[in-house]
Amino acid sequence: MILETKDLKIRPTEMDDLELFYVWERDPAVTEFFSIGDDQTRDELYQKYFNDLQNNAARQFTIELKGECENTVIGRIVIGDIIEGWKAEIWRIYIADTALRGCGYGRQAMEAVMKYCFEELKLERLYLDHYTGNPARYLYLNLGFKPEGCLRNNCRKNGILYDVHLLSMLREEYEALK
Repeated sequence: MILETKDLKIRPTEMDDLELFYVWERDPAVTEFFSIGDDQTRDELYQKYFNDLQNNAARQFTIELKGECENTVIGRIVIGDIIEGWKAEIWRIYIADTALRGCGYGRQAMEAVMKYCFEELKLERLYLDHYTGNPARYLYLNLGFKPEGCLRNNCRKNGILYDVHLLSMLREEYEALK
């Protein structure tokens, strides 16, 4: 399954992508708003990939540019808690290079994932969460996700507790956007 947008190709993650993800996920500019600890090991990242390959409730995708920069990997998407016909969670999505943020790639990737989830997986509910202060919140709200509440001190990263804000979109809300 390959998802395409005007500027992006979003394909299933391959093992060759993992080393790049490992480097990115050690960069505070990428992980500032994720629960990835500074001490995440290469083995943990690889183990999650292999576990997800065996798990029908998870999908990992790699975001690539199209056009002149064809096949340049710029980000990652992980979807979990998938129950086809019911729900899934966008567990992780990022554009790694800060110079490529604000160019619309995150929006295109989110729209492609939303389409995949609602039209291919036939979901009734898609949800995600984010830390307080994550600027991606404005994108999620602009895309039509609705706030469901704040899970106080719900996530621990490097020994610090963070509030996590839950957002969701229902099938009828997605269909109203089309």
